[in-house]
Amino acid sequence: MSVFERCLEKCRARKGVVVYSDGEDRRVVSAAAKLIREGLVEPILIGDPEKVRTALQESGETGVSLQVVNPYNQALLQHNAAEYMAIQKAKGKDISEEEAVKAVKNPLAAGALMVRRGEAEIGVAGNLSSTADVIRAGLRMIGTAAGSKTVSSFFFMLKDNKVCMFTDCAVIPEPTSAQLADIAISTAGVYKRVMGDDARVALLSFSTKGSGKGGTVALSQKATEIAKELAPELAIDGEMQFDAAVSETVGQLKFPGSPVAGHANTFVFPDLQSGNIGAKIAQRFGGFELFGPLLQGLNAPINDLSRGCNAEEVYITSILTAAMA
Repeated sequence: MSVFERCLEKCRARKGVVVYSDGEDRRVVSAAAKLIREGLVEPILIGDPEKVRTALQESGETGVSLQVVNPYNQALLQHNAAEYMAIQKAKGKDISEEEAVKAVKNPLAAGALMVRRGEAEIGVAGNLSSTADVIRAGLRMIGTAAGSKTVSSFFFMLKDNKVCMFTDCAVIPEPTSAQLADIAISTAGVYKRVMGDDARVALLSFSTKGSGKGGTVALSQKATEIAKELAPELAIDGEMQFDAAVSETVGQLKFPGSPVAGHANTFVFPDLQSGNIGAKIAQRFGGFELFGPLLQGLNAPINDLSRGCNAEEVYITSILTAAMA
């Protein structure tokens, strides 16, 4: 069974509620209609009901009823503002009602608060909003997951029956060692939830086991130490070169005795630049399909779409996000 078929199976079994904060979009409407027809999730669209109806008509979808929440509804605004004031108070910050209303008076905040309250299990946005705005809403309304201080991203990389994960490819340009450790642990958890198998996490560099100096070597070495200390139950090792991570022969030659070398399925790049470039090389030269980038590290699943996405990518991201829940 492929990873995508596995995710479809999980969605049909659970049929979670997904809220789309950028809901006034024909691409989201088309994806939501398809998800309803296939019995995969229960979509809620955030937006002006009239604009959503127009998008539904333009998409050519008929016979589908979509649940729509207007983020500017006065009663909802007051409810969301009160909740945001309570969130800030718990952090030791007192803000006025006017400030709270201003903070929640947008679709991203409304969607994130629905996820926080459990009215939706999953949030999907970004088709009309920037990545920075999606992450900001998630951090303000939901916060980071227990044990994590870092919001990052990953790609699912699929080819035939081979599945691996590349991280971080879209959020943190130059992570610290502590952030890299957070990223490694978070991605290992996602791999386990989606695939049902244990992750084998390689922290990558241009050096293997101290063969090189300078650059990102010390960064990846320190990140490996931190990750092993925080999550000793996980198979995490580094620093290592990519060939040592994927080739059993090279891995055991360069890094003998490592439980990860030669068997890695989760790859932590030392910076966003190398992660993004590596993912695109695998896609264009290696024939891998890329799904993502998907977000991790928040206290509930909220994922970011590209503003250049199509309806099929909204559909696929929704399924992958639901499987992560």
